Amino acid sequence: MFEHEAPASITFVKIVESGDISAEADEQIHSIYTKISNLMEGLAGGYYPKRVGEGVQPRKIDRLAVDRYRGVLDKLLQTETRMTSVAWSELDKELGRFLVDDQAVFDVTTLKKNLLVDVTSLLVSRDCLEFYSFDLGEAPRHFDDRELIHSLDPGRYRYRRISDSPHVVTARKRMVARSATLKVLLFSASSVGLSVILIQFLLSGSWVDRLVVAIATAASIVSLILALRRDDR
Repeated sequence: MFEHEAPASITFVKIVESGDISAEADEQIHSIYTKISNLMEGLAGGYYPKRVGEGVQPRKIDRLAVDRYRGVLDKLLQTETRMTSVAWSELDKELGRFLVDDQAVFDVTTLKKNLLVDVTSLLVSRDCLEFYSFDLGEAPRHFDDRELIHSLDPGRYRYRRISDSPHVVTARKRMVARSATLKVLLFSASSVGLSVILIQFLLSGSWVDRLVVAIATAASIVSLILALRRDDR
């Protein structure tokens, strides 16, 4: 992404699955950002900090790759960066805050499986399709500079938009269809109910009879609406 156009800002988010957000959680996310910054500075300086035992041994990288990383680092330094911790119980609300900006893009590469399901499901339900994941192929893993972007063959990796998956597309269509059905049913129930109430007040009979029928009709409408809303969640 940085190689083409720098984003207006980047927010590193840590999801706290249990308990309240603590100072330790904030320290962890700051530590991750520091490691990323140090790695990028090392790559832009021409070396990769390969771990050897308990120490680190700098390994030189290709000159063309150095220029590439320098360009990325320059854009990173010019981009506003924020870090925040989010409680799992507040995840939907916090995602909604990010989506106030229509330009928001989410990278879910490092999420655990259970959180990946939570985040992507909530984003799709909010009609957000801009969430991506960096995927490596099935070749043997090395967990060192051989897996940096400049060392990988184009066919070895992809940065995919998860919402383009046929299954996600099917799920989204189903959600949209259910939402449309709910709106039609709510409108129909309200229209019929209001018509019945209006007719009852226009017909002859005591005001007590008309009031009882109106209350019963209104109660039926409310019950139907609540049932439909509960099923649609």
